[in-house]
Amino acid sequence: MHGKALQSFRKNDFDPHAAMAEVIDNSIQAMTKDGKLLPESGNIKIHIKFEVPEGKQKPIPHTIAFGDDGIGMSPEILQKCLVLGESTRENDRDGIGRFGVGMTNGAISLCKRIQVYSKPRQGNWNYVELDLDNLDATGAPFITFVEQKPELPNEFKHLVGENGTLVIWDKIDRIPISFNTPELNHWISRTFRKFIGEQIIELGKVVDNQNKISISITTVGEKDVTDETKVLEAFDPLYVIPSKNRPNDETAEIFNDWEVTMDVDDQMDPLNTKQKTGKIRFRFSFTPESWRKESGSGGSTENNARHIYENEGISILRNSREVSYDTIPHWVKQFVDKDRFWSCEIDFEAVLDAQFTVKNIKVGARPLHDTRELLQNEINPPRNTAISRLDAVWDAAKSKKISGGSVTKGHQNSKSKKKTTTTPKPLSAEEKKQQEEALKKKEISEEETKEILKQLQDPNTDDILIYDSLKADSKDDFMEIERLGGKTIVWLNANHPFFQSTYGGLKELNELAEKSEDPIKSKLIDTAAIFKSDLDNLIRSYTQTQNSLIKTEQEGTEESLEKLILNWSLSLRQLFDYS
Repeated sequence: MHGKALQSFRKNDFDPHAAMAEVIDNSIQAMTKDGKLLPESGNIKIHIKFEVPEGKQKPIPHTIAFGDDGIGMSPEILQKCLVLGESTRENDRDGIGRFGVGMTNGAISLCKRIQVYSKPRQGNWNYVELDLDNLDATGAPFITFVEQKPELPNEFKHLVGENGTLVIWDKIDRIPISFNTPELNHWISRTFRKFIGEQIIELGKVVDNQNKISISITTVGEKDVTDETKVLEAFDPLYVIPSKNRPNDETAEIFNDWEVTMDVDDQMDPLNTKQKTGKIRFRFSFTPESWRKESGSGGSTENNARHIYENEGISILRNSREVSYDTIPHWVKQFVDKDRFWSCEIDFEAVLDAQFTVKNIKVGARPLHDTRELLQNEINPPRNTAISRLDAVWDAAKSKKISGGSVTKGHQNSKSKKKTTTTPKPLSAEEKKQQEEALKKKEISEEETKEILKQLQDPNTDDILIYDSLKADSKDDFMEIERLGGKTIVWLNANHPFFQSTYGGLKELNELAEKSEDPIKSKLIDTAAIFKSDLDNLIRSYTQTQNSLIKTEQEGTEESLEKLILNWSLSLRQLFDYS
């Protein structure tokens, strides 16, 4: 192939993850037969060496080596392994390979030189190379003739077994500076989870993986990452299989695990096989309720660590190897944030490639119209059930906030939005005692006292905290503002006619909505919750203004503000006391 033509092939759709996955695909196929792991096989080892390019500051991969202990390649196959379009598995639908362009096309998208060492069982180590800088008389890069190599490079010989294949990429010149191994590790852990997991899901149950493969990655010289060898643990986006990285997490509930059969499209994708139908396996799960207690839970620290923000609901696999983890275009009733709390896995047989429009790089799938209709008909019923259950939990959480009924539960005291440049001054023993004495006067439970003290002494909570005063007299002021140890508590008199009318009306609206079967039920509860929050913010803004005025230290300011609250309370009582 002419040099200019090969250079144009470098501008393909591969990203670094997809390019590296092509080598992993080849290794897995070299270690398995008919889905079973071959004896004395089962290890894939990757070594990534980072260096800082001249004139740059951040290190990027300089060399990437891949090794396995599979069956290796004969000299005849090795000679063809770097030729674009040449493959012993071309159009093979039994494993995870097929197209015959993956390894070379992926490699040249990132680097200029590919070296391959391979040794079959009962054979010798042989070597072949493609260097885009080495040109023949016609100006085209060429693949060297296979030659025996009695020794492997010392730096990488530990990556292979007694037999197997070693692939080395160097002269890397097209990898983005954003590349990092933590993201790569997570992507591989999810993409190849069916191969590296100690457990897999079969017929709705978690069972031991009888054909487990190990993938490890060694990182050297990467910024902010310790040089180490990490054996990857499978990441299950269904959250059904216990996570070794998060052993204390609950696991998700399996709604269903079922299979449908679809006709193979022989017109679009002729096959050299008599197989006329292909199977599609569906698995649907729903995350634990503790992960989704209320609206906005998806952005919690714990859920971010679980990668809930990535979960768009659909993971598509081809012969158990993930090819897409994204929304499906033109889906009726597109996915929204709450859809991240359920998960679905679609695993189709490769004979259905045409119906799923799988790219030759095996990243991405775009189901055709009829296939998309089938998927929607299968997935939307459990999806609707999951969303209904989610809405019920979230509506109940909103109702609890609206209804109050507890000193500490009626208001949302959020984390402070202020950016602090200094560490807050710790409270003195005297200030803590002052807080405790002030709370004793409120006649609240020991549990609620502890919760309020915790928020008062936490520098990250709001400077202004709102609580209900449930035992105050209806004739007392409608709110009391108390400054304690650098924070301000606003006690709302829950028995004052103003709050009995406003919050009582919101509670009544909420109860009516809960009893209703109307589809706008959630909207009514949302509206009530927003109105309650707006009232709280009105009170916060007043308190903030009052605090600012008192700081001016003008004589009589605090006394005048106390009179304001007194007269304001009297006026509100006259307006809202209908008894």
